[in-house]
Amino acid sequence: MRLYLLRGFSLFAVFSWLAVLPFTASAASIVYDNTAVPATDGSGNQLYYSSANEFGDEITLDPASTARTMSALTFYYFYDGTSAGNATLRLYDNSGVGGAPGTLLDTSPLAPLPAPATPGHQGSLTWDLSGAVPQVTVPNTFTWTIQFSGLSGTAGLLVYGPPTVGSSFNDFWEDSGGTWSTHLISGGAVPGDFAARVTAVPEPGTLALGVTGLLAVVASAGYRRLRR
Repeated sequence: MRLYLLRGFSLFAVFSWLAVLPFTASAASIVYDNTAVPATDGSGNQLYYSSANEFGDEITLDPASTARTMSALTFYYFYDGTSAGNATLRLYDNSGVGGAPGTLLDTSPLAPLPAPATPGHQGSLTWDLSGAVPQVTVPNTFTWTIQFSGLSGTAGLLVYGPPTVGSSFNDFWEDSGGTWSTHLISGGAVPGDFAARVTAVPEPGTLALGVTGLLAVVASAGYRRLRR
């Protein structure tokens, strides 16, 4: 496992490898956002974390929102390869020993990891879950992870923090030989959080209750008018 300093900064290119199938009942809202504050060293160099293992961040979604059916997860990455690599994303609840990642909630298809044609080798990928069947509903707190493969260079997740929507502990999880453990970045001197944004919609049952309630109010109002 390696921590790197990335010199310079560049605009992100956004990619999506799944078809966009938007929810018709409700617009997605941002329930976690850690894309505003880059973590840098004393010279202003962007930090990123690289590992051949599966690793990721335990996050808590916005407590003011009830949206927990996943719409999309976007993350920022570094990759200096000469050809595209691959990335696999996974979502876990934290029911493992000591709060470690436990039950697997969903796994992305094997996604092409483009080599950004930018001086900073930085990019962005979006995992679109809006058309997932069945829909993926997550708990208030869960862990998202990544595992890189087929690389022609070094790949890693950009370190950002603190989040502006939701929250995250000052460390991250890594699976080494089947055992999950937490790690700090720079001994905890900078947040151990990775740049990501999560959007979600309310659970279908919540939406159905809301629509039913609205119809009931409209019907009641109409009934009262008829009686006048």
